Amino acid sequence: MSLLAPVLAALLVQLQQPAQPAPLQRPTQLQQPAEPVQPSQPSVEPVTGRPSSAPLAAEPAPLEPEPATVVSAPVPEDSEPMAPPRVEPAGPPYYSAADMQTFRGRQGLDPTPPTSERRPMFRCWIADPTCGLVVEINATSAYAYRARQKDFNSANEFNKWSSARVQYDIWVSIPTMTETRGKFRYTRLSLGPKGGVIASDSKEIWGNVGIAGRYWFSRKRFAPSLEFTSALVFKLAGTNRNGNFDNARGPLGFTADVGFGIGGFGSIVVGGQFDSPLAREDILPAETSVVSGMFFVGFRGNILWGLPAAAAVGTHAAATRLINPPK
Repeated sequence: MSLLAPVLAALLVQLQQPAQPAPLQRPTQLQQPAEPVQPSQPSVEPVTGRPSSAPLAAEPAPLEPEPATVVSAPVPEDSEPMAPPRVEPAGPPYYSAADMQTFRGRQGLDPTPPTSERRPMFRCWIADPTCGLVVEINATSAYAYRARQKDFNSANEFNKWSSARVQYDIWVSIPTMTETRGKFRYTRLSLGPKGGVIASDSKEIWGNVGIAGRYWFSRKRFAPSLEFTSALVFKLAGTNRNGNFDNARGPLGFTADVGFGIGGFGSIVVGGQFDSPLAREDILPAETSVVSGMFFVGFRGNILWGLPAAAAVGTHAAATRLINPPK
């Protein structure tokens, strides 16, 4: 017991003392970034009577930057090879075939221009859109409705009768307006001089000199065309007052016609002719002539293919022998 008494007394003393509270915790301060450490400068001792025996420290060598390593992206094994860059041609043409097709569609041109030129028939002796200068001989045979004044004293009295008209002309067609398709040129409008003779019943013959034109509506072999002519006419021969065939004088008249043709082979023509009178006082009565004219509808074509020439010759023969005009 004597040994345990001091231990028990010490425990009682500790229990009787009040318990001290736990120390308060203060908020921790943020750690400031450490200041860069300045490289230490070598200390320089004051100069005294004797130099320092300690050697100076060597300066550190500058650090060289390490070369940057280039890391290339991995290329998959199944990737397609890159197409080579498109090389533009150095000179013309500057448009591709697709560009030309787009341009033709925009301008309303043929999508495929002709690659070979069509050959005209009869080596351009018959008019064709593919020809340039054309020299052709045309023959016309037509029905004519004629009228002639009776005499100079009867101003409103005319003799009228049905007759025939035949005409032989030489045309020189010069291309005045052309059209280009690809590398080929076509004639759209031709115009040029023309001249020839006109015949009818009672062996009357007129000469004519004027112009003739033709407008083509397409470029095919049998292309439709519009023909038009205009000429001055003058009487060359006829039947005199005694009923004999003789030379005749007459003032200038005029004639004109319009035709719708198929190619240069033939056309249906409609026209008219007017003959002015010759009745001056200083002219002998035997040489005078009264006013006359005619309206005609017929067919005109190139004589090379035969039918227009045969029709003109037959019409001329029939008009001379079968038609008797009024006196």
